[in-house]
Parts: sequence; C-alpha cells; structure tokens
Amino acid sequence: MKRTPSESWHLTRRTLLGVGGAAIASIGMVGIASRPAMAAPKRGGILRIGYSNGGTSDSLDPMTYFSDPQYAYGWLFGNNLVELAPDKTPVPELAASWESSNGAKTWTFALRKDVQFTNGKKLTAADVVYSLKRHIGKDSKSAAKGLLQGITEIRSDGDHVVVIELASGDADIPVIMADFHLQIIPEGFNDWTTFIGTGPYILDRFEPGVTLSAHRNPNYWKSDRAWFDSVEFTFINDATARANALTTGAVDAADQIEPKIVQLVRRKNNVKIVEAVGQSYVASAMDVREGPFSDKNVRLALKYAIDREALVASVFSGFAEVGNDQPIPSNDPFFNKELAQRQYDPEKAKWHLKQAGMPQLDVELSAANAPFSGAVDSAVLMQEQAKRAGINISVKREPEDAYWSNVWMKRPYFMTGWGARPTPGMMFSLAFQCDAPWNESHWCDDRFNQLLKAAQTELDNEKRREMYHEMQAICSDGGGSCIFAFRSTLDGYSTKVQGVEPDAIRAMAGARLAERAWFSE
Repeated sequence: MKRTPSESWHLTRRTLLGVGGAAIASIGMVGIASRPAMAAPKRGGILRIGYSNGGTSDSLDPMTYFSDPQYAYGWLFGNNLVELAPDKTPVPELAASWESSNGAKTWTFALRKDVQFTNGKKLTAADVVYSLKRHIGKDSKSAAKGLLQGITEIRSDGDHVVVIELASGDADIPVIMADFHLQIIPEGFNDWTTFIGTGPYILDRFEPGVTLSAHRNPNYWKSDRAWFDSVEFTFINDATARANALTTGAVDAADQIEPKIVQLVRRKNNVKIVEAVGQSYVASAMDVREGPFSDKNVRLALKYAIDREALVASVFSGFAEVGNDQPIPSNDPFFNKELAQRQYDPEKAKWHLKQAGMPQLDVELSAANAPFSGAVDSAVLMQEQAKRAGINISVKREPEDAYWSNVWMKRPYFMTGWGARPTPGMMFSLAFQCDAPWNESHWCDDRFNQLLKAAQTELDNEKRREMYHEMQAICSDGGGSCIFAFRSTLDGYSTKVQGVEPDAIRAMAGARLAERAWFSE
C-alpha cells in the first residue's frame, strides 16, 4: 500500500451559495458537488475570522486541542505528515509518500526535503519522531494517545525517513497521521507561549479566548497556498454577535451560523453560506460510573424520553439529521442502516425506569452553548419532553468560557458535541473504547473493545463493515451518550472570500481556511 504526491488533491470542486440565491449548498461525507473552477487565486489582504468556542484556558499546544478554533490555529502554524482532502482522502503533506508492509504493522513515511520550520531549522525525521512520541509517553495526557496506543516503536531511518511499528496491523495509520493533534514541531520544542512549526503563518499575538493574529510565513513550502498577508481570529462566543460581525463586515468569515437565523443572514447580499452535512453530532452524555447512570435501564429511559424529530425541527430548523445514539453518520460508508432508529416513546422510557426500580427519575443536566450552538435550547426542550416519561430534568446553565475545563467530563450529566472523524475506528478509539482519554461517559464494553481491535487490523472492507455495524448497535443500546442529531455545519463568508468549499470533516474549509482561501478583490 503506497501513497505518492501524484495522488494529491486540487481545489476544483466548489459548492458555494450567495445569500440572495436559491437553496443553501450541502454535501455528504462521501461526495462534494462539482462546480466550475474559480478565478486564479490572488495574494494579499487581512483575513478576519469570527470564531466560536474560544476559551480563556486554551493553549497553543496541539496535545490539548478539542475545538474548531484550536484546530484552525494548529494548521496556521503547523503541518502534519498527511493532510485530508475535503472528501476525507489522505494526501501527502510533510510526508512525500508512504507505504505499509508486514500486514500493515509497519508503516514507512518518506519526508519532503524542502521544508523548514519558522525558526529556520530544516525538517528532519528526528523532529517527526519527537512530535509523535510526545503523545504516547507514559505520562502523556494527549487526546491522541488513544489513536496511537497500538504503536510499539517510532524511529528514524536517516534524516528523511520515519518508520512506525505497531503491535498489530492498522489500515487507518495514514488517516490518523492527519489528526489535528499531530502537527510536527522541532525536536525538543516545548515553549507553548508561541508555536514553531512548518505552517503557512507565524504567530504575532495570542490572547486565549480573545484574539489571535499572525502574518504569512515568507518561506512557506506550499507555493499554491496561504494567499493572505495576515490573519486575525476574534473569539465571539455569542452566536448573534458573531453573525452580526459577519453581516456588518467586521469579519470576513464566521463559523456556526445558527440555523434559526440563517434566513436573516441570507438576505444580505454581501454574505454567502456554505453547509456541510455529517461533520458533527450533538448529544447529552451520562457518566456511567455515577448514581443512576450506572444502570443501563436508566440510560435507555433517557434515550427513549427524547423526541429527536422535534429537536431537529425546533433547535436546528431542519438543518440536521436525527441521531441514533451512536457516532457514525448516515453518509459514512460504514454506517449501519439496518439498525432500527430509536423513536420518542415515553411509555417505553417508563418501562425501563421500572426495570431499574425507579417510579421516577430526577437528574440535573449541565448545559451551555459552548459544545454547540443551540445546546441550551436543546436541554430545555429535552426537559419538557422527558416529563411525559416521569423524568424530571433540571437544566443548569453553565458558564460558556470555562465549559470544557470545568463542566465537560466533570459533571455527571452534560451537553456535548463532537466533530466527525475520518473513519469509525478513529471515532470509536477517541471517545468510546474503555481507556480512551476522551471517553466522556466512561462507558466500557468488552465486546465493543474486542471488535474495535479486530476492525483496526482487518484489511477486508466487508469484514470490517460487519464489525463496525455490530459496534454501532452495542454503542446505541448500552452506551452513555444520547446522540440525538447530526447537525449541519453552517459557515458564513463575505462574498469576496474565494476558495472555500464544504469539507467532510471540519468547519471553515477543514479548519484550514487561512491556507486554502483568498480574496477576489
């Protein structure tokens, strides 16, 4: 299995919509609608982005990344061995090519020889080895540790070859190398007041949760990328304020335009909307170690007490698909379409409560709009829906800016949201296997873990599909996550921003807007 630069992707597919036009563009995770090629890119200008989810505890260290703006500034300053194209295809980045052997237990990456860091140091295999080993050390708290846990050795073979050895084969290794935690930094680098990388921009200023600014790297090795002279992030957690900043021209792009105000935004002739389907799911998470949530019947009662159709219609104005308590979207090739969709059924919820020995259930649900726009509205609606099942949900409104550090995985029952991962194996490894650092519900199922390990080493897609199908069923039935919707991602742009298209994994052009886009004027 070998990959070379000749298989790289090009920005020739466009799915854009001007606000005064017809329907909002949309994309599935496995295909992007074709459009005529745009005019040639132009260099210059300051790209101003209004981002949600800025937090005062945010760090520049990729080991800590968990939100869209962090992914974006990671790729402002750094690159990975592998990049994911908008359709999830892995293509060469710092690795010029790669190949596997020994049943996908050994992966060999040949590095580009024309890359240097922003401190002037040339990229070598030692830098890659150092960067990857940070995540798998004994005391590492990196969220990527779960993705890399099968690795037994990472070594250099000369200055421009890196070899990764695994205990068992893993067909997803090239895709994993594109993960947003795995940017390459110089050997020994650990000063995260700045970011020395190989990326398109160089940091000027960073105030966590407030602003970030950077200027173009004059020595950037991708001659067909990074068209802006500089980039400015402004963190605007309030969705209305963020949309206003876009429509008034205070910013050139804004993420997470709320579905309920999309029609208002579309009326502005200086704005366009790009919609991507399947990029993220929204849910409530239950800590299965805690109190009532340790009982599977209680978890099922809460799942049946939620009217998913009403949530999609009310909170997301139809810009979402109904979820089924497992994290693989319907447009993924490994989606289990045979799994029966869970419906709103208060009587069945009551039955499960009875099985748990509870005539009624009283729980507190922590909520803020930090995990996704509309999270608080969702929680309030869930509160009303659950009453018919004898479940009393008390919604606790939490502070936005400290949600990820003080609420997420700290409270027993909380609202959450996840971005999609390129493969089911990556998603399950990060958040659902027993010892995953981001297993937010702390759910553990032995059969699920066995299947995950088997699927990672299985190179036959049909056999892999069977395993992933069973895992989705196990997760839906017993897991601690009530995944009620896969929401559309709605990004807004000034009409002068060109080169953007829906991305199957991340908002804002795959979190690489500053690298991929340019101004038309």
